[in-house]
Amino acid sequence: MPHTTALLMTPAALAAALMFGLGACARPDTGTTSDGAPIAAAGSEATGPGLAVGERVGGATLQDAAGNAVSLASLYSDRPVVVTFYRGGWCPYCNRALTEWEGRVAELEALGVGFVAITPERPDETLRTAEKTGAEFRILSDANFEAADAFRVRFTLDQDTQTRYKGYGVDLAQHNAAGLWDLPAPGTFLIDRSGVVRYAWADWDYRQRAEPDEVIAAARALP
Repeated sequence: MPHTTALLMTPAALAAALMFGLGACARPDTGTTSDGAPIAAAGSEATGPGLAVGERVGGATLQDAAGNAVSLASLYSDRPVVVTFYRGGWCPYCNRALTEWEGRVAELEALGVGFVAITPERPDETLRTAEKTGAEFRILSDANFEAADAFRVRFTLDQDTQTRYKGYGVDLAQHNAAGLWDLPAPGTFLIDRSGVVRYAWADWDYRQRAEPDEVIAAARALP
């Protein structure tokens, strides 16, 4: 089952939780969450983000920490891969999730499955995030949101949310490589060597994350 990422209640973490957590409830009057992600209106069929199991991933070009181009297809050409999207190193929920994955990637590797994290932040910011979280797995910059579009997890923050984030000292136009106030919804996908989704989880609520045990179980079940 998906879970809400817990935070250590150091003063900095508590401030971050108050900053990004308390405002995470849905605002039914606007049809968005408090960070601008869309939600379904009451009584309507929910429309969630992300590709579904059985769908094929489209093409995209990403950048590594040195700014070199990396094709999305190259990530799964030799072996299946788990792809997880995160908002940025400024997000405490993302950092906690990446730290948790660092302790589980070896289990995927033992199954012959790779792991990569994708963010809209600038390539140099991925280095800071890796240092902050202890992540040794590959982190790639989705500089033009091509991967977020390919996986259908991209959304634009509304103006009120942009103003609120700036008040917290978070300017996504500076953090993001594209200079846009866009983000990916949290999403984790298992892609086989033919580019087909074999496990899919995504949620507009940025506090939620895929359960690593479920992802690893899906990897273990690959033919």
